[in-house]
Amino acid sequence: MAGFFESYRRLTPFLRPYRYVVLGALACTVGFVLTTPAMAHLVERLTRFIGNGDLQAITELTGMSIGIIVVRGLCQYGQDTLMAKAALRGANDLRNHVHAHVQTLDLGWLAGQRTGDLSYRLTEDIDRIGEVTRKFFHQFIPCVLTATAVLAYLLFLNWQLTFLTLIVTPFIGWLFGWFGNRLLVQSRRSQGQIADLSALLVETFSGIRIIRGFAAEKYEQGRFETLSDQNRLARFRAEQIKAIQYPVIGLLQGTGVLLVFWVAAWQISQGNLTPPQFAGFAAGIAFLIDPVVLITSNLNELREVQASAERVGELLEVQPTVLEAPDARVLPPVQGLIELRNITFGYADARPVLSQINLRVEPGEVVALVGPSGSGKSSLVNLLPRFYDTQSGTVCIDGIDVREVTFKSLRRQIGIVPQETMLFSGTIAENIAYGSEGRSPVEIEEAARIANAHDFILELPAGYQTLVGERGVNLSGGQRQRVAIARAVLLDPKILILDEATSALDNESEALVQEALNRLMRGRTVVVIAHRLSTVRDADRILVLERGQITETGNHGSLLDRGGLYAQLYNRQFERTPV
Repeated sequence: MAGFFESYRRLTPFLRPYRYVVLGALACTVGFVLTTPAMAHLVERLTRFIGNGDLQAITELTGMSIGIIVVRGLCQYGQDTLMAKAALRGANDLRNHVHAHVQTLDLGWLAGQRTGDLSYRLTEDIDRIGEVTRKFFHQFIPCVLTATAVLAYLLFLNWQLTFLTLIVTPFIGWLFGWFGNRLLVQSRRSQGQIADLSALLVETFSGIRIIRGFAAEKYEQGRFETLSDQNRLARFRAEQIKAIQYPVIGLLQGTGVLLVFWVAAWQISQGNLTPPQFAGFAAGIAFLIDPVVLITSNLNELREVQASAERVGELLEVQPTVLEAPDARVLPPVQGLIELRNITFGYADARPVLSQINLRVEPGEVVALVGPSGSGKSSLVNLLPRFYDTQSGTVCIDGIDVREVTFKSLRRQIGIVPQETMLFSGTIAENIAYGSEGRSPVEIEEAARIANAHDFILELPAGYQTLVGERGVNLSGGQRQRVAIARAVLLDPKILILDEATSALDNESEALVQEALNRLMRGRTVVVIAHRLSTVRDADRILVLERGQITETGNHGSLLDRGGLYAQLYNRQFERTPV
């Protein structure tokens, strides 16, 4: 049970802001609970007066019963609405907190996670937690209190029959635990499989063109059906456990009730119990049945949702390693001087990707990084906006260590145009203004003109208000790149990172994008990653990276004359024969 309570303990802070709402709901619950023994007591008195034929007393008791029913209904309404309000707000706050937490986690950790699994934790898992939280206060606590109040009334009425009623309680409690543990195992299995299914769907929908291109629809359908069937089996086994649990516990409860009736009949025959008293006792037993059934059901749900609580808790336990310093200051507007001093960097416990890198890039200088795949080019540029921290050494912008400034002030001064542009669901205008909210339509249009995007945007059905579709699937690769360049133009950074920005484009698109990039690069410090060496011939300086170290430095002509790795790569791309 320790693990059970621990799974839910970390979620209680999200209900704390609504404690007065919860207390209001509990006050309504107490009112609702107190009406239950009152109703049982009225049944006893009505039975007595019906036997006497006292019509006036019966009329008064009937009026009192109607009043109690009205109060009971009002208390139930207050309990239900207030608890739903607290539970839904708490679940929403939890979702927002988890989402904000995930935004802070290291890119390396996020890259190793499945998007579908993270999405499922933030949606379905938290929804289930919110629902079971509502039921805990709306059903479980009221039922426990109701059962306690009814049992207290039954003890007052006839303690011998009440103890007889409770004689099967230890067996029922043991069965709850036994069945609950098995339900938890199946729920964990089912939640994991649903997360796998969600991850597979994300992969399938994201890669639908590849699937169609390789005629792999049947293969993907087979994967989906296998995971779906595994989830079905896990859920069916959980239902089997519940299907066994209810009749077994019902048998014990029924046996206990029958035993009570037999003993009650014997007590009446001995003159130790009157029929009206037994009618009141029977009414109490009747009022006890629903709470016990709901307690059983809620305990099952609490066990099942424990798996969701554990999955969300696991996510909250992951902590970022790239942290903003508590005393971080705002980076002032920069000139664009970049310095890497004795940099060593590696991912997790792997061998260093970069080793003893020293580099100085002057403001306004265009520096190109070339080298084989895995040589450390992307790792190097990822250190500038502090997506990762170095193992040793210092990254400085205008002489200021990037670890001393806020993330926002640093990253707002570094523009990135990646190889594969990410566009978000929304309009063209919203995507251009991403990260630069509040810009006017005139500024957005001017940025699009500089990026060679204005003309194709005007040809779209709704111009700048055209919805681009998820990930920008309605646009060609060249169009997406020009929107990304317009986004960087609007940000107006002093430092620009171009990560193979034209490598995946056809010749016509590349020409338009390159022209836009040339405009964007003016007056900025630019670091270019390129596999197409034709795009970096005009760079002020070209750095050749090999196995995490800078092995060659120079301009295009000097590196060709040297005949080293750069010359080999260049000649290989253009099928030139070295002189």
